[in-house]
Amino acid sequence: MNCEELAQLIPDLVDGTLSPDVLAEAEATLPQCPECDRELTMARQIRAFLLRMQAENVNLRVPVGFEARLLARLQAQHSSMELLDLSSKIFGAWLVELLNLIGGLIDPAAQLAANRPQTSGA
Repeated sequence: MNCEELAQLIPDLVDGTLSPDVLAEAEATLPQCPECDRELTMARQIRAFLLRMQAENVNLRVPVGFEARLLARLQAQHSSMELLDLSSKIFGAWLVELLNLIGGLIDPAAQLAANRPQTSGA
């Protein structure tokens, strides 16, 4: 299995939907390609993050394809490791973008109701 084939399997690796034979081949190839291994780690972290966010926020709705778009955005960065440097401009820009994306996922009607002033019955 080459790197390109392995990269195509990352969503299935995260989902756990590969056949045992293909899974064994992918797992044997991962140590040979640090880039693919890093992408798999990022994909798993994104999945865990989104699952945790959904569990903690009942109004959070993750649109179809959001996870893949977020992973693609991270991969598009020249060096995703720069995201870990809290002082970097790249991290700041990425964080603002992520917050905007997450803000768009929260049910707007629920947010309006939560921000509406309470009226007294007097």
